[in-house]
Amino acid sequence: MARRNVIHQNDVTAHLDIYDPDVQNRIAALKQGFIARGIPANIAQQDAFKAINYSVVKQAAVLSYMDVFFWIAALFICCIPFVLMVKGNRAKKPDMSEAMH
Repeated sequence: MARRNVIHQNDVTAHLDIYDPDVQNRIAALKQGFIARGIPANIAQQDAFKAINYSVVKQAAVLSYMDVFFWIAALFICCIPFVLMVKGNRAKKPDMSEAMH
């Protein structure tokens, strides 16, 4: 799961471009929100980048959990034929006279 988490972090980060207007607007909005709370401008800029990083980490974790659940589901689906083969014939009732020895 940790390996998939790193892979997804790299994938999500690759889509973040500092020159993208959407990313710039998001960082500016976060910075203004931090400044409105009384944080100095230079620290607000750092906190805005930290908030973006936290969002990336959170999204990567969700994608990693989705991968894990997919593989667990695939494993259970592969086990269904084995369960059906082991089930056997349960309609036959045991003979109590043989069990009373």
